[in-house]
Amino acid sequence: MELLPGDRENLAIQTRGGPEKHEVTGWVLISPLSKEDAGEYECHASNAKGEATASAKIHVVETLQEIALTKGREG
Repeated sequence: MELLPGDRENLAIQTRGGPEKHEVTGWVLISPLSKEDAGEYECHASNAKGEATASAKIHVVETLQEIALTKGREG
């Protein structure tokens, strides 16, 4: 497991207020994206009111045709 933010030149982590009052929206930008960036990413947040966790998977494809081929195999 790699903790972010780190020293990766192709990765930027951003946050901003909103969309609602007292909320913060955050995201990760990976550019340029490469096969090595594929995997599962998790976000962990906590404050005085509690904790939250979310995760997302990145699957890097070379062509748009690969999306159709791999979509049927996901379960």
